[in-house]
Amino acid sequence: MAVDADAVIEIGDYCYIADASLVCSARITLGAHVMVAGGVTIVDSDFHPIAPAARLIDTIALSPIGDRQRRPPIEILPVIIEDDVWIGYNATILKGVRVGAGAAIAPGALVNRDVPPGTYVAGNPARPVQPEAT
Repeated sequence: MAVDADAVIEIGDYCYIADASLVCSARITLGAHVMVAGGVTIVDSDFHPIAPAARLIDTIALSPIGDRQRRPPIEILPVIIEDDVWIGYNATILKGVRVGAGAAIAPGALVNRDVPPGTYVAGNPARPVQPEAT
């Protein structure tokens, strides 16, 4: 886990987190009974500007001769994982996403928008799908 000075990662009761990366600039919340498989990444920020010119300014500000106080603004949005969610191996959940209670994220999925409660999503970007019968 990598957590900025004033950031908060809140983890509910009876969660299982296996070798996952939670990278937090503001807030990441996991409800109760959340299962997080290995290789999962959950982030609440881009950690750098998106626009090319702003990225260059950011790179200079972070360099050994730069001034970190001159970094451009970076978008930060909390991530909320509600109760009873399963997140499969190597899935990625990006800033501003809310995963509804009882949802499941397929292995390798890239989640860049909200997931309704009880929904199974897969793919890049993640979309609702019917789970395969086992």
